Amino acid sequence: MAKRPNNTFKTRAFKSKVLILCEGLTEKNYFNAMKEDFRLSKTIGVEVFQSNKVDCKGVVEEAIKKAKREGIQEIFVVFDHDNQPKRDEAFKLASDKNIKVIFSSICFESWYLYHFKEKSTKAFTSEAELEKELKKCAGMENYEKNDFKHYSILKDKLTFAKSNAVNIRLSVIENNYGVAIFNLNPYTNVDELVDYLESQKV
Repeated sequence: MAKRPNNTFKTRAFKSKVLILCEGLTEKNYFNAMKEDFRLSKTIGVEVFQSNKVDCKGVVEEAIKKAKREGIQEIFVVFDHDNQPKRDEAFKLASDKNIKVIFSSICFESWYLYHFKEKSTKAFTSEAELEKELKKCAGMENYEKNDFKHYSILKDKLTFAKSNAVNIRLSVIENNYGVAIFNLNPYTNVDELVDYLESQKV
């Protein structure tokens, strides 16, 4: 009997299975573009979805169900202030279930703005107001939500944006002592998820 050749294929074991559940399509498109750019599929099982829920607490509840059903080890939920109710309940539920909240105030576009505006602690009252400011920035004049090209426009400024977000966040927290995160404005910790994904690159 002929000897069976050795199997030369290597089994790739993911370090962990990660869920990023986003409130909106803008966030989903951004993190999927980042996932592709970082080539994370070679090192880690990252799945990015848009939630079926329209409220932040519902996003957390959906993430809990997905994690239980699909055996997820790391969970991130991405949602905005956007004057939503039940932000406090969403944060508490996420904390109870060891889910990391990636929160932006007033909206996700705060993160985009921090690629351009250094140490700006200006608070915006609505998404429309912030987007108007964003359109003043080079390369973002024709900004439209849910566009796939946002990441490619911004990625060369990623290091600046991360440092800027940290500095602004610390300043806002310090100047609003005792105010819960879900009531802060401005605020974003998108940089924390970006750092996590960067740490998983090949």
